[in-house]
Amino acid sequence: MKHILLSIALVFCSASYLLASPSYSPNKYQQNDWFGEYGGTTSMYVNPAGIAENDQLEVTGGFFSTISGAAMQEYGAVVLPYDYNHTFGFTFFENGATVENNSKGDYTENAYMLGYAWRAMHCLALGIDLSILQVNQFGYNSQITLGSDIGLSWNPISDSKLGHLQIGLAVQNILRPVIANTNADNPEGDYGFVGPIVGKGDETLEGYAIPSNLNLSLFYRGLNRILEIKGEVSIIDIFHEDNEGGQGNIVEFGVSATYYMTHNLGVKARLTKEGYPVIGATINVKDVNLFRYLALDLEMSHDDLIEKKNRGFLWNVRASARFGNTREESIGEARYRRLKIEPENDYRAAMRLYLNRDFIAASYAFGKVQTKYPTFHLVDQAAFYKGKSFENMRMHLAAQKVYNEAIKKYPHSDQVPKYHFQLMNIEYKEGRYGEAMVKYQYIIQTFPKSDVKPDADYIAGQIKFEQGQYKDAVQLLASILPGNANYFYARYTMGIAYSRLEQWEEAKGSFSDILSQQPSNQSEKDLQDAAKIKLGHIYFAEKDGLPEAAKLYGQVTNINSPFYEEAALALAWSFLKVRDTKNARPFPTWIIKNRPNSYLVSEAYLVEGYCDYLEGALRAADKNLNKAIALTKNPTITKEQRDSAKSAYDNMKEHFDSVQVRALDLARQLPTPRVEQKRAALRPDFEKANREIENFADFQQRVIQSDRFEASRQRVLSDAGLTSAVVSTKIAQMPAGSGGGGGAGGLGDLDDLDDLDE
Repeated sequence: MKHILLSIALVFCSASYLLASPSYSPNKYQQNDWFGEYGGTTSMYVNPAGIAENDQLEVTGGFFSTISGAAMQEYGAVVLPYDYNHTFGFTFFENGATVENNSKGDYTENAYMLGYAWRAMHCLALGIDLSILQVNQFGYNSQITLGSDIGLSWNPISDSKLGHLQIGLAVQNILRPVIANTNADNPEGDYGFVGPIVGKGDETLEGYAIPSNLNLSLFYRGLNRILEIKGEVSIIDIFHEDNEGGQGNIVEFGVSATYYMTHNLGVKARLTKEGYPVIGATINVKDVNLFRYLALDLEMSHDDLIEKKNRGFLWNVRASARFGNTREESIGEARYRRLKIEPENDYRAAMRLYLNRDFIAASYAFGKVQTKYPTFHLVDQAAFYKGKSFENMRMHLAAQKVYNEAIKKYPHSDQVPKYHFQLMNIEYKEGRYGEAMVKYQYIIQTFPKSDVKPDADYIAGQIKFEQGQYKDAVQLLASILPGNANYFYARYTMGIAYSRLEQWEEAKGSFSDILSQQPSNQSEKDLQDAAKIKLGHIYFAEKDGLPEAAKLYGQVTNINSPFYEEAALALAWSFLKVRDTKNARPFPTWIIKNRPNSYLVSEAYLVEGYCDYLEGALRAADKNLNKAIALTKNPTITKEQRDSAKSAYDNMKEHFDSVQVRALDLARQLPTPRVEQKRAALRPDFEKANREIENFADFQQRVIQSDRFEASRQRVLSDAGLTSAVVSTKIAQMPAGSGGGGGAGGLGDLDDLDDLDE
């Protein structure tokens, strides 16, 4: 089909067809060397598999003409490589002629070729194209027909030393377009469709089928890319039928060569299959503005040199431009995005979710990084933060599985010590101190110089403290130095441990270390307030330490601090110790008014009662002391409440473990629509379970505070009871109608005020 399109002889045959119905001789014009070379690989003209050799987006255009311009054909092609194995091509050929005084119109035939080449392996490519032929023979015969070519391209040699060898084999028109014979007047120019045939036609065919040809081509580039040689052998009309006229299975061959005098300039020469010589030149430039490669080819000949064809001097011009990345660059960029850019973007998105405390979404996002980008350089950190996300949701079962899997999956990662530490930390949070210390021993033996060693020392020190082994706790915590995130907490625990060992100077030093540092977050600011109070308590107990104690208590001024109430009450005791009720009273009054649910509110009533007593307001004192007794009489959290909460937690825990397993499984999967549906379905169940676990954790904190208040509760109950008895006796001894006055003599020296909670 391409041959009949691309041959100028067809124009003359079509014109003479109107006059005399000439005999059909396909071998005379079905193989056109000019256009075989003209398109190179981009046209798919000789072999559709040839476009597999294109490494960039290439656009080609040109024309072929006689010197007079009376006969001319135009050509254009686009080749688009995709990935490493795929190439798509589009080619357009246009041919036309005008006959004077023909009212039916001009002769027109256009061809549109859509092709695809697939690289089956590195050195072998297969190609196929679909040709659409549009014919209008001066308005008498307007039709559209189809054809198809197949081919393969083999590249056995391609290296800098031996050069590049390409061998091609193709069958042109394996699906043969049919040109129907018709003289129907078609002034409207409507096009009818004529179907193609395969192989030989039959005697009833009204018209003719475009012949099929077998092409064998060989291309070689060598001598440091300065010499290109191409040879072609064609067998014309391999399905020839006698009733078509002419001859079939005719062998034709041609050869061409291009010598590059420089990398940008070459001379060309070839001998066509029709037997006449062609000379030409090619020039190219590279990497200029828009173009990665731009080439211009010029070829010239005279086809009357061997045999009279009456065309005379012939020439063609072709321009080719290449744009954009090569296949290797595109694949490299895609791999870079897949292995570097995309995983980094997904990792950063997961970190944003983590920092925003959307931990369930963060666990899924880090899981995506792990699953989709297993070779990403931060995949081990993604595993760490996935585990931390579960841990922050108190999903300790899921977090443990993540850390254990990461230890096996990334054994050489620098995150491995962190995985082991987090496993130790979970055991500590769950109260399994024995298992936690076993993991601690493994860490200090296996990773003695790792960054997690101080963190492991801190957890081990806290465990020893909880177990009452204060000397061991101090020894472990002392190794944590300023700059470590746990320094403030370690020094605070050391201060409490020294206090319980009655090593007061060492305790002072630990609390003073906290006050000497610049806090970096709100938690450390709060811990400084706690240290001021504990240090104040030590001074309060000393003979001449009351002024320093009051100074430290007074430095806790932030009413939003969790330790403000304790500091205010301690400051009230300080004033009360010197019988300054005027300055003592505002602090318990503020607690009673603003913190009615505080654990210290009962002691605040006790201080109010003492102030009333010292001021002689016995009835007011009796009322406040009885209030203190009523609030302190029973534990803040009863045993029944503890048992009920523990029972509810145990009943819920099995369900919560199931939720953890399901969430972990979903975190291992890519976020497909089905997976997203499962995640959405799990979320309400997770949120309900998470609320219950958070409520139980909050309850446990209240239990801890209640236990810590137990010693103070007994003291407050004892002091309030004793003082209330004294006050009641004095009120009973008052004369009838008295205003409730009295004195402070019954309270003695207020020695009980020195009995402070540490």
